[in-house]
Amino acid sequence: MIEFCTKKRMLIALCILLSVSFVILLVQSAWSTHHSIREFNTLQGRKERNESCSSGNERVLKACHPCTKLDLRRERPSCRLWGYMEVIECEDKKEISRNCDIDPDKHATRFWVFELVCLLIGIASYFVVKKRQKRLDTFLMEKINKQISEGV
Repeated sequence: MIEFCTKKRMLIALCILLSVSFVILLVQSAWSTHHSIREFNTLQGRKERNESCSSGNERVLKACHPCTKLDLRRERPSCRLWGYMEVIECEDKKEISRNCDIDPDKHATRFWVFELVCLLIGIASYFVVKKRQKRLDTFLMEKINKQISEGV
């Protein structure tokens, strides 16, 4: 079966697969149900929030950031739900750490950077393989020409 797959057919199949995957990724990210998941997690998070400012006036000291391994090991209440926390200061100068939502844009950016790196590695690998194949073909042709010239 693989004998019928020429380079041209395999490249066409690969392009079709890549384009379908790309379209699926775009559609999935556009029509994601992330907002409903976030609402559910927010409702769950309200039950687990350990502290909040009584007056409601607060100032963010440290924006939403990933919890350290030590915080996760100690099972800090503000890190338990998502693994992200923010530090706020109330009017009475009391510092409180609380859990916060994960920024989906940050994760999307990380995903696309990963995809770009994979693409670049794939392209570099392709050119290395082509160069190696060309070198081996040249070596084989020299060997054949040498055998022909010796009359073997």
